[in-house]
Amino acid sequence: MWPFIRILLTAAADLRFYLILLRRWILLSLFSVLLTMGLDYVHFPAARFLGPLWAAVFLSLANFRLSLHPRLYPCAQGLIGILVASSLTPRTWSVLGQSWPFLVGGTVWSILASAVIGIGLYRFKVLPASAAVWGLSPGAAGVMTVMSGDYGADMRLVAFAQYLRVLMVSMAAVGVARLAASSTGGGAAAADFFPPVLWPDILAALLALFFGLGLTKLADLPGGLILLPMAMGILAENFLGLDVTPPPWIMVPAYAVIGWRIGLTFDRDTVIRTVKLLPAVCLAILILIAACGLYAVLMIFWGGFDPLTAYLASSPGGLDAVTIIASSSGADLPLVMAMQACRLIIVIATAPCLARYISKKRGLSPPKPPSENPPPSNNEA
Repeated sequence: MWPFIRILLTAAADLRFYLILLRRWILLSLFSVLLTMGLDYVHFPAARFLGPLWAAVFLSLANFRLSLHPRLYPCAQGLIGILVASSLTPRTWSVLGQSWPFLVGGTVWSILASAVIGIGLYRFKVLPASAAVWGLSPGAAGVMTVMSGDYGADMRLVAFAQYLRVLMVSMAAVGVARLAASSTGGGAAAADFFPPVLWPDILAALLALFFGLGLTKLADLPGGLILLPMAMGILAENFLGLDVTPPPWIMVPAYAVIGWRIGLTFDRDTVIRTVKLLPAVCLAILILIAACGLYAVLMIFWGGFDPLTAYLASSPGGLDAVTIIASSSGADLPLVMAMQACRLIIVIATAPCLARYISKKRGLSPPKPPSENPPPSNNEA
């Protein structure tokens, strides 16, 4: 009799645990959806990432302990790589070849400016060296955030700096477009959440994803969970003629997974720290925007580009918002996309080397292996 009662009590305790866990996941999902819809409504940049991130932060501060399945986060990282690859089309490479001196010059200028400003943040003890380098990289906010963890940087601080940069850059781009008096005033049409399903393209994207993730088991490459699927996607996009753009109904859950993974690591001390850092990081981003604006002036006078195109092309990141503004304001969209893509490629390629160099110079710990990214123990379910 007693063994039977003990089994019933254990089963009841397990059932209660899983019901609590289910209730927390439902609450997190609903809160994420509501925040994302609100941010989308006011056209907030990166709403589909920031909604789940902020929802996870709020619930983490309320002591909701949750953890993701270990396979979800690598898949989400790989999808980010596939999404980057989808923007590197043959047309983009063609424009890069035609205007490469200005594009490469602008990219190098923005990377050097961000590195100098990041070192300044470290010197003034605003951010740790690694977080300053990753957090001020001028582009690929999602890639920089998830790759920074492979190099021992605090992903929470990197996400804070990167998405503050995205917000400020996007707001500055909107302001410049309005001052240029060339905006149509309409804005871009919202992306179709369920576009027509082209199964060969989706299959190619998924094969590139899983083949790239499989290669990470063989190649001990920091950031490989993003870079190797991205390489597979570039091959499929440019040599097989397939469109590997993941549809929104695939990317939105990926954004949510990454947002939850970062947000669930926040605690009260981290939130208090980021609030204190806000003025200094805002000033650093404004200096970065001004430095890239100076290069836009050089493009206008030396290259003969129109002012709006030059500013949007040299803008330090904010790719989604910049693309929307360029497509609806009469700017040269292929040139803007080409320069942003050029920056994206070089930033992704050089940020790990720069982070490793500065970490060695400052005597910091070496990067952590990229194969596993388990959530911190204080967020275990």
